Amino acid sequence: MKRKSFFLALLLATATVAGGGVGESAFVFAAQANQAVKDYQNHVHKADIEYAVKNQLMWLFPDGNFRPDQTITQADLVVGLVQVKGLKEGVAIKDFPAGHWAKTYYERAVKDGILKDVAVEPNKVLTREEAAFLVINAWESVRKSRTRKDSELFKNHSYIQYTVSSGWIVPKEGHFPNGVLTNKFDSKTLVNRGDAASSLRKLHEDYIGIQDAEIIFNQFHQSLTLSKGVLSGFIPNNGKYSLNINFYGQKVQDYEKVGKFSLNISNYSEMIIRIVRKGEAVPLVYNQYANLPEDLKYKSIRW
Repeated sequence: MKRKSFFLALLLATATVAGGGVGESAFVFAAQANQAVKDYQNHVHKADIEYAVKNQLMWLFPDGNFRPDQTITQADLVVGLVQVKGLKEGVAIKDFPAGHWAKTYYERAVKDGILKDVAVEPNKVLTREEAAFLVINAWESVRKSRTRKDSELFKNHSYIQYTVSSGWIVPKEGHFPNGVLTNKFDSKTLVNRGDAASSLRKLHEDYIGIQDAEIIFNQFHQSLTLSKGVLSGFIPNNGKYSLNINFYGQKVQDYEKVGKFSLNISNYSEMIIRIVRKGEAVPLVYNQYANLPEDLKYKSIRW
């Protein structure tokens, strides 16, 4: 059964079923599905499924069900990743299946690098290892995941090992690519829609968190002044995120109080800014000022 673009459903407010491109079937949105029987009501990924549908990362079928145990295709995951990142621009793809419902999303994925070194096979059912490869590509522009995965430290890890350890794909017992048993890094099982919803939610929350944190950092950076070894500025107060400053030089000092501050940094040569969700440890912003006390140039060192 072919699926169609769920954005058209937003335009057809009076329609029960969304349509687009070619084909005859589509899916139902969350507002419509509230009136339908849900086949994921008691599913382990119920919250993830509701999040994915609400944020238009995945969809419900016309009968109101999600089919959490149904396997996903390459097109399903590519569309989800494009939606997670809110990609709008694309480039033409040669020899793409004529009339395929996911063509526009593949064009955006190609431009973003999601499909780097990936054969375009939209109807191919994905193993966890193949899905992990796409996720790593997608997150290169966000957390330099491809660069890091290909580094000396991680180059011998399977793709699923890297993504499960990063928290982007759920662990599952099975086998590594070489056939060796593993209790959580299974590479060979086919990916189902419930697990895909979990992954897309985690990636979307990470992406949104980074965007929010970048806004907070820009407010902080624009407030900074440096004069005669004294750094002054303002740390915004935010209920969801915390900003921490680490100074390095002749000694180490941490600072994380919100509001205005003025500090003598003449004995420091480096400042690291970390912004995290409160209660979490993974940095959403991780920026380095490496030329103190001379100037306030910085670079991102986030993984």
